[in-house]
Amino acid sequence: MRAITAEAGMSVSAANYHFGSKEALLAATIRRHVEPINERRLAELARTEAESAPDPPDVEAILRAFLFPSFEEPSERDSHREVVSRLHSDPPERVGRLKNELYTAMRERFCDALARALPGADRAQIEVGYQFCIGVMVHVIAGHHMPSAPTKELDPEETTQAIARYTSAGLRALVGDGGGGNG
Repeated sequence: MRAITAEAGMSVSAANYHFGSKEALLAATIRRHVEPINERRLAELARTEAESAPDPPDVEAILRAFLFPSFEEPSERDSHREVVSRLHSDPPERVGRLKNELYTAMRERFCDALARALPGADRAQIEVGYQFCIGVMVHVIAGHHMPSAPTKELDPEETTQAIARYTSAGLRALVGDGGGGNG
């Protein structure tokens, strides 16, 4: 706490007054990074659905709507990388409640869209595929995607497209669509 407050130019007592604990400060920091990205994800999904109406968008388009906001803002990428890496690597008992608070409604919204794009698919399998997509995204965001050139700047469009293409194929295979049909 002392190191954090010294960096922020405030006292430990002021931080405790505003946040109450180190855990609450961490939660507020994570919310500050995650909530705007989730809002952009939901806006992208709404735009994607409107463009494909009355039909559902294809699986790849839904996944692009989810992924792109995580890669679109280079100025925030480093801090976002740290926050996302921490949130997805800390033990569930430490961050599980916060992850549920931040992601449950969004996960439901995206899995509903994926279910419409994959009629007849088992909802549990859709949710597993969605989690696999998150795993690939976190791996890339954390900088583990190119060990030979870890400082190479990612192109947001290319990165989003590559992950969406890869994970949509995996999701269709997982739910038994095999690549045919919508998506």
